[in-house]
Amino acid sequence: MKRNRKGVSEIIAVVLMILMVTTIGFGVYLYSLGYFTSLTSAREVAGNINIKTIREHFLIVDVNFTANYYGPNQWLVNATVYNYCNYNIEIVSMYLNGTKINVEGNPVSIKPYSYEFVKGPYFGDLGDNVPQLIRVVSSLGNVYENYYPS
Repeated sequence: MKRNRKGVSEIIAVVLMILMVTTIGFGVYLYSLGYFTSLTSAREVAGNINIKTIREHFLIVDVNFTANYYGPNQWLVNATVYNYCNYNIEIVSMYLNGTKINVEGNPVSIKPYSYEFVKGPYFGDLGDNVPQLIRVVSSLGNVYENYYPS
């Protein structure tokens, strides 16, 4: 008994399904392109960095801790910073174990290939010969940090 079937063959049905799924996927892709164009890419942000930021080089040469400088349990933290680039740099902040220290003479300007003292008060206990994490930050956002014994 033969039925009178009207419709599409299986091959054409599979091809139509693939075309529909591809079309929907392409539509979603195009929609997402419009959505993501408002976001900035990492490459675009990296291209906007000031060239002086890349060429700025400095390091902490030495750190001295003077006990009871401002009063009991109050320390003077004195970091010697060396600028080894061709630009003047400005040190705008200093941190001791993550605690911000108010830098005296902020910002501290350092000429090319020279040293300057970056100092400020720290209120608290440092312990005896315990490594302290010192971090200095320039006005362009560059950071140098290292451990120094108290």
